[in-house]
Formats: sequence, C-alpha cells, structure tokens
Amino acid sequence: MNIDEVQLLSFTLGDNIYGIDITRVQEIRALGEIRELPNTPSYCMGVIDFRNSMVPILDMRDIFGYTAKPMDKQTVMVVVSVGEPGKDMLVGIIVDSVSDVIAVEPSEIRKSPKLGHNVDTEFMKGMFKYQGKIVVLLSLECIFETDKFDDLKTLVEQQAEMA
Repeated sequence: MNIDEVQLLSFTLGDNIYGIDITRVQEIRALGEIRELPNTPSYCMGVIDFRNSMVPILDMRDIFGYTAKPMDKQTVMVVVSVGEPGKDMLVGIIVDSVSDVIAVEPSEIRKSPKLGHNVDTEFMKGMFKYQGKIVVLLSLECIFETDKFDDLKTLVEQQAEMA
C-alpha cells in the first residue's frame, strides 16, 4: 500500500457503487431493531441506541432518489461519523450491500460529470475506476450538512434527552 493511497469503504445502491472515507466508518452491522420517530422525513427510518448515543438511521436509497426495494440479508447499516472532529455526529446509513475496502491513488480520482447520475454532484468528491467499474466517491459532510438535515439533528437531540 502506498502512503498516499486513500482507503475507502465501497457499497452498492442499485447497480451503482459508491465509496466513502474508511476513517469515517465506526461499524458495519446487520439491520436490527430501529425505533421509529414521528414526524420525520421519509429518508429517516428512525434511531438506534449505539454505544449509549441515539443515532439516526437514514435510507440512502431514499436520499438519492432510488426506487424503494425490500431489504434483504445483504442490506446493511453502516454507522459513520460526519462533521468536524469534536463536533461530529454519528449517522447510520442503510445501503444495499457493502462491497470492499478499496485503496485508490488520489491521482486516479476524476472530477464528477454534471449529468447522468441519481446523486447530486455537490455530494460527490469524484469518480474512479475499480476492477472495470465506476465508483462514485461521496462526501458525507456535503450530504449531511445540508439544510434538510438540520431539523433531523434537532429531533434526534430531543429524543436523546428524553431517553
């Protein structure tokens, strides 16, 4: 492994492969019991108690505009840390499956095109080829620091205070 390589966790949504910074991943786990919350957006499946913290569980298919599909034995939850160190927040993301840990040279990552994907390009850090397939590198900070997640953060904090 080259010291400059970026380590990514790859996962699938539909026929597409996405990558996220492996240092943000806290845990990969099978789907378990998720406590539903009232008055939450459709992409919020609820919360789980994760190491004594209330963690919102978000459906990445819904966030990215994919058609809903039944969850199966390959569907997993990836608990990730988003935000700045010290101000970060844990979020569980539901993905179709986890693929590999990928090491990629920064020079191999290309700028994302403006059209042709279900993901808004503001969420993309770039794209690269891995084993003949295109992998979209996501920015968790851009996804979860948008205005639409502010209300969700407040709701989860309120639920944590009541727990």
